[in-house]
Amino acid sequence: MTTPLVAVQNISKSFGLTRALDAVSLSVARGSVHGFIGPNGSGKSTLMRMLMGMERPDTGEIAIDGESRPHWTASQARAHGIELIPQELALVPLFKVWENIVLGGEGRGLRLSKADSRARARAVLDELGLDIGVDEDTFTLDPGEQRLVMFARTFHRKARLLIADEPTAGLGEKDSRTVVEALKRLRAKGATMIFVSHYLSEVMDVCDEVTVMRDGRVAAQLSGRSLTLDRMISEMAGVHSERRLAPRGARTGKLLVEGRHLAMPPLRQLNFKLYENECLGFAGLLGSGREKAIDVISGAARLWGSVRVRGEFIETPREAVNAGLGMLTGSRQLSIVPGWSVLKHVSLPSLERMSSFGFIDRHRERENADAAMKRLRVKATLEDELADLSGGNQQRALLARWLMHGSDVLLIDEPCVGVDIAARNELLIAIREFARAHAVILASSDPMDLVECCDRVLCLRKGVVVKELVGDEITEDAILRATMTATKIAEAA
Repeated sequence: MTTPLVAVQNISKSFGLTRALDAVSLSVARGSVHGFIGPNGSGKSTLMRMLMGMERPDTGEIAIDGESRPHWTASQARAHGIELIPQELALVPLFKVWENIVLGGEGRGLRLSKADSRARARAVLDELGLDIGVDEDTFTLDPGEQRLVMFARTFHRKARLLIADEPTAGLGEKDSRTVVEALKRLRAKGATMIFVSHYLSEVMDVCDEVTVMRDGRVAAQLSGRSLTLDRMISEMAGVHSERRLAPRGARTGKLLVEGRHLAMPPLRQLNFKLYENECLGFAGLLGSGREKAIDVISGAARLWGSVRVRGEFIETPREAVNAGLGMLTGSRQLSIVPGWSVLKHVSLPSLERMSSFGFIDRHRERENADAAMKRLRVKATLEDELADLSGGNQQRALLARWLMHGSDVLLIDEPCVGVDIAARNELLIAIREFARAHAVILASSDPMDLVECCDRVLCLRKGVVVKELVGDEITEDAILRATMTATKIAEAA
C-alpha cells in the first residue's frame, strides 16, 4: 500500500471552551484531489492551518511521507512543498504577472534575470493552459484571472501539496468555471491537492474523494459511488435538519419593509418584502452577498437600489432607526463600549425621548430599561458592565435596547456568533417571540438559526436570490442544497 503524502491521526484542538477539532483522522493520497466540505465552524479551516504548520494540535499527530512530525511548523511545511492558495487574493497589484508568478520562488542565493523570469512564468502559464500575458499589470486582470496567477505561482514553486481554500468564493460563474478548469488541468498532471469549498457541484467536478466535517469531527469520507450531491448534503445536515422551535405562522400582516434592486458587492441584486409578524431569513455562504444584506437594508452600505418602510424611502441608518428599525450587527464587540454599564447600552438610542431641556429622566430610563431586559430575560443587573456578560446575555441586552426604543422591525446579522449552546436556544426564542409580535429580518451563515426562527428564507448564491423557502420547506437540507448547488435566479414574493 502506497504511503499517503499527508496523514493526521486523532488530531484534537480547542480554543478556550470551543472544541475546534475532535479526534480527526484522515489521509491524502499522492496524486489525488481530496475535498473538504462542512458547515461554517465545522473545523475545516483549523485543520488546514494545522497542515500548514500555522497551528499545533493539542493531541494527535501529523505525518508527512509516513514520518511523524510532532513539531510541525510553517517553515517546515513550505520546505516540504505544502503551499496554500488562500481565499483572499495574495498578489502585488502593481507587479506584472510574471513578477507575481516568480515571487518567492527564486531560491536562496539565486537571482534570475528578467528574461529568465519572464520565460519561466510563460512556461508555467502555457503548461497550465492559461491565456494570460506575462507582461500584463496584475491589477487589470479579472478576479478569476488573478486567482489563476496565484495557481501559477504555486505551480512554479513545485508544490507537492496544493491547498486551495475556497478558490471560487466571491467569483462570478464565468471566473469560477475558469478556476475549476485550471484545477482539473492540475489534477490531470498528477498534482496532489486539497480542495476546500462550499460549492458542492465544483467539489463533484474536481475531487476524487471528499471528507465531510461537522462539529469538529469527520462525519463521513466519500469516494466512488458514495460521492453524490445527495449524500454530501445529508451528511453535512446530520441529525439536526428537522429541528425547529415553533410552528410557523401564515403570512397575514401588512407589508412593512420592501427592498428593490439592492446591490453592494458581492451582493448583485436583492428584492424582498417583509410583512408584520414575520421572520424573514437570508441564507448564503461567504461571498454570496448574504453578509452584506443587513448593511444594505439599513443604508449603512448601499451602492444601488431602494428600501421603503411603510411606503417611505430610507437612505441612511439614522432614517432607518427613525422609521422603527433596530439593528444588531454580526460584529457584536463593535456595539459594546468597554466600561459602560448594561443600562447605558440599553438606553442609548432612547435618551432623546427621555430628555427634557437637556436633562435625562433617570427614573424613567431605569424603569424602561429594566422592563425591556425582563421581557428578553437578560440575566444581569443594570449596573453590570455589558462586556463582562456571557455572549448570549450580551446579545439579548443589545436586543433589549431596540425593544426599549420601540422598534418594531429588527435587522439581525449572525445572532449566535460567540454564544454557547445553552444560551443560543434562549436567544432564538427571544428573536422568534419578537417576530411574532413585530417583525424580524435575520441573516445567518448557520442554517439552523434560520430553520428555528424563520417563516421564509431567501437563499443567496453568487450575489442573487436563487431560492425562496416557505414554511415547512425550510430545513437545513434545503438551505444547504440551495446555497451550495442552485443556479436559477428566483424572485422573492
